[in-house]
Amino acid sequence: MVPPGKINMNKSVDLPNKTDEELWDVSIPGGPFSDFPGAVLFVERNGNVSRANEQADLLCTFIKRGGSEEYRDALQSALSGRAAQVNPLLVREGKDEDSRVLGAFDLALLPWSDGASALLLGRNITLERNLRAALIESRQRYRDLLEAACDFAWETDKEGKISFITPEGGVGFSAAELSGSDALSLFADPSSIVTNPFSSKVPCEEEEIWVKDSFGDERCLLVTSMPLWGDRRIWHGNRGFCRDITKLRHDELLRANEIHRERVYNRILEIARSEMVPMRMLGSVASCLIPALPVDAVMISHFNGDVWQAVAEEGEALQLDAIARVQAAMEMGETVYQETSSDGVLVAVSAKFRGQVNGSICLWRKGERVSWSRGEGELLERIQVQIGISLQQYGHHKELQALSSTDPLTGLLNRRHFEHLLDGFIEDNLGDERTHLLLYLDLDNFKYVNDAYGHQEGDKVLKDFAEILKSKTRRNDWISRLGGDEFVLFLPVVPEGEAQGKAQDLLDALIPAFSRKDDPKWSLSASIGGYLFSAQKSTNLSDLLEHADEAMYRVKRSGKNGVYVVKEKNDEVD
Repeated sequence: MVPPGKINMNKSVDLPNKTDEELWDVSIPGGPFSDFPGAVLFVERNGNVSRANEQADLLCTFIKRGGSEEYRDALQSALSGRAAQVNPLLVREGKDEDSRVLGAFDLALLPWSDGASALLLGRNITLERNLRAALIESRQRYRDLLEAACDFAWETDKEGKISFITPEGGVGFSAAELSGSDALSLFADPSSIVTNPFSSKVPCEEEEIWVKDSFGDERCLLVTSMPLWGDRRIWHGNRGFCRDITKLRHDELLRANEIHRERVYNRILEIARSEMVPMRMLGSVASCLIPALPVDAVMISHFNGDVWQAVAEEGEALQLDAIARVQAAMEMGETVYQETSSDGVLVAVSAKFRGQVNGSICLWRKGERVSWSRGEGELLERIQVQIGISLQQYGHHKELQALSSTDPLTGLLNRRHFEHLLDGFIEDNLGDERTHLLLYLDLDNFKYVNDAYGHQEGDKVLKDFAEILKSKTRRNDWISRLGGDEFVLFLPVVPEGEAQGKAQDLLDALIPAFSRKDDPKWSLSASIGGYLFSAQKSTNLSDLLEHADEAMYRVKRSGKNGVYVVKEKNDEVD
């Protein structure tokens, strides 16, 4: 029998409209899983869903369509008395493997009712999966943009034949003309070869070679290559990239300086290729520029349209008023800024991405009667392209980091990042006798705010609550919103005698925000549970969180609006 008001999900009918409350009542009230933050389903031996909560909507649709082979195998295992997992379970728009993914879950399947059914617990990992994919795509885009900065890249096989070349080809030949040809045939004078970078079994950096282009004219290439080794250290070819430096070699008067600047530029390309973390790449570039130009100070700054931030600094400290003048000039549209004093000369160039200023490179050379050459200015113009790309990547990287580690409503740490930080803290401080305080906070009667005033007012209360917590904690304390109206704080190095007082001070600070004169039913309060522990011996993170949670629920059971702190071995802190 199906209870009145419930949907029999064993029927082969379309799922009811989720907005129709009379038809779509699939909650699990009062059960042990009513507070589970993810999807909860019960599946019978015939494969149909008997009960499910709201978060299981997508999984119900997936199961009704027949699921996947991996899911059916896991279900059969659970119905046979063995727990199973599907990580991840992908719910697609259609049955085709190439169809769009609607959601992703970490799914656990557990035996239930002596094998009469299976309990399915699902954690929605769609956001995490999308963020991870976005980060990977962003890094690949960054690499692709860097690949476009050289004249051409190539690969050769063990016979010295070109097996790959970038689509534009090189030295006047098309990619089709070069592909499959012997790299040795490109040399202007094969008999003069000392090291052939196309078939060398040792890395070659900036090897200078003369080749003939498609018109028979000689060109000078600067080649960087590395050997390719397979299993059992078997060499099977080379990979590298080329820059055409013919014009530099023909300009005798500027030859030495031009070669030096080309090497600086290629070094920056190498740094960009080897350092996929934008901030490290920019720091390495700044370090490279100090001796390469040479200069006495380098500052690379990021600009997001509102705020400037120094990302990499090397050498002497630049004066703050000089930096402010540079930034003002960049915001006014200047691409190059220069000022000269008796102490030296300051030069700055803007960094851009797709025509928009996203930062600057500021350089200082001290001394009397110093200047910048035209060639150095040209080098900065080439560098600024790479810096602009890296600064754009840096901005995307920061945004993705914020999305993956913070709560979008309050700006506090999210649960995953908070637990990652706390786990690392425990590991780093293993053996330390000092005590630390973990606090669980839960707003009492918060449901009334949402019901009476709507979720917009409820969100405002949560944000106000978060701001009070931030203002009443130390800079090295961590605050996280677990979800809903639940928060957790970690206060490192709190003596046992101060633990109860710390928790009570937080509650006292929240009292003004709990009152509302125009509504006597507005009776917000907070229940705070704490656990005082040390990392003197190995400590399980889940146990710490459970102890603090239990302390908080003890306050709830005692009438709410209070503080209760326990220490290791569950002794109460007086």
